[in-house]
Amino acid sequence: MSWTRTLYARLAIGLIVILLSVGAIYTVSVVYLARQWQQTATQDLNRNLARNLVADKRIVSDGKIDIDAMKKTFMDYMTINPSIEIYYLDLDGKILSYSAEPGKVKREHVAIEPIRQFLSGTAMLPLLGDDPRAHDRQKTFSVTPLPDADNPEGYLYVVLRGEDLNAAEQAQTLQFVLAVATPGLIGSLLLGFIIGLLIFRHLSLRLRALATRVSAFADSGYQQPATLIENDSRPNRDEIDELEKEFAQMSRHIASQWSALKQQDKLRREMIASISHDLRTPLASARGYLETIALKKDSLDEADKARYLDIAIKQTNRLQTLIDQLFELVKLEARDTELHFENFPVLELVYDVVGKFSLKAQQKNVNLAIDRDASDSHVVADIGLIERVLDNLIDNALEHTPEGHAIWIEVHENHNKQVVISVNDEGEGIPKNQQQLIFERFHRANNPQRSSSGHAGLGLAIVKKIIELHQQNIEVESQPGMGARFSFTLPAG
Repeated sequence: MSWTRTLYARLAIGLIVILLSVGAIYTVSVVYLARQWQQTATQDLNRNLARNLVADKRIVSDGKIDIDAMKKTFMDYMTINPSIEIYYLDLDGKILSYSAEPGKVKREHVAIEPIRQFLSGTAMLPLLGDDPRAHDRQKTFSVTPLPDADNPEGYLYVVLRGEDLNAAEQAQTLQFVLAVATPGLIGSLLLGFIIGLLIFRHLSLRLRALATRVSAFADSGYQQPATLIENDSRPNRDEIDELEKEFAQMSRHIASQWSALKQQDKLRREMIASISHDLRTPLASARGYLETIALKKDSLDEADKARYLDIAIKQTNRLQTLIDQLFELVKLEARDTELHFENFPVLELVYDVVGKFSLKAQQKNVNLAIDRDASDSHVVADIGLIERVLDNLIDNALEHTPEGHAIWIEVHENHNKQVVISVNDEGEGIPKNQQQLIFERFHRANNPQRSSSGHAGLGLAIVKKIIELHQQNIEVESQPGMGARFSFTLPAG
């Protein structure tokens, strides 16, 4: 990457632009304010200059204007004090006489309004009036009515900062700026630039370090968030510290999600292998018996044909069950199932489901019953999906419960305003190391009958997913040889 394209370079360029702009604004502001202050001080100091000239030079004598004394005053001040210019105006502001050299006066009139404001004594200084030597310039002035304020015939108008003084001041100002102000301003801006670069370097180094950690996290295959150490002990944490903290948390989340994805991918491969095996077995069995019937239809008696057809039908039914469970689980995991919540008595649903399995329980000589203390509670849930949960749990209990034993269902409310439904059996139990695995897809408990019963290990996975969709919990309690207890919760209605 080119240096000019780095964040540090861009910050440095931005700082240069800011400092130059600040320097320019500062210079213009200082010059303007200094000029304003100088004009105010000059006008305030010479407020009565015009009146004093009239008194000192006896321009007014016996209540009348002495034209000769005025002309002599003009001549004297052209030589003695070239910093001021004196003009004699009529009441409308027309210039009647002046102290300037002939040909330098460009105006015939000056604006009368500033003069009236000055004489009122209420105007804020500096008050600028027209400069007779230019059409587009104004200057500070002093003025007094002639011969007096009670009987004015005209005005003595004194421009306090004449053209010669302005030229001299501009030269001095330029010299001062070049000699004193410019080096000081440049030094200040340079010092600010150096300090800014050091600060920016510190910030950019921290960002670069964070970028290095991000790259290292990516290079690790998003599996090593521990390299991003979150330090909460530092005081005065700033935005970069917060960014590091948030990225540390995000990296841990990404690593966890990545690990989960890898686990899901592993389960997917295992699922494909299990599906292939579970689907191939009943399919091969059904095909084998059907082929036998086709090849030996003339030599087989009717009883064998009926038996082979019955086995083939059972295997195709098993295959259909596996396919239905697989699609049901995929649909639940894809969240394509829309839940329809309603308030219903859960005990009635339990009785209905138990009634469906009564015949199967009798055939296996298993006592299937509902606890006599079961609570007649209402719940808020999807009745169809909860029926599916009970179907799977009871069917699972029947597969694990030997003849002559019992299965019973309990219903009660807990202190969290939840209804707890438990399916208990007196089967062989579940080892401790398998209790966290039984809800995984295609996991079978150690039951030699399961591999040929048509169960692919999807029933409990479907149960767990349905309960999770209801944002509730399901638990299993079991000890080998002492049966199992599956309990799930539903919100009370």
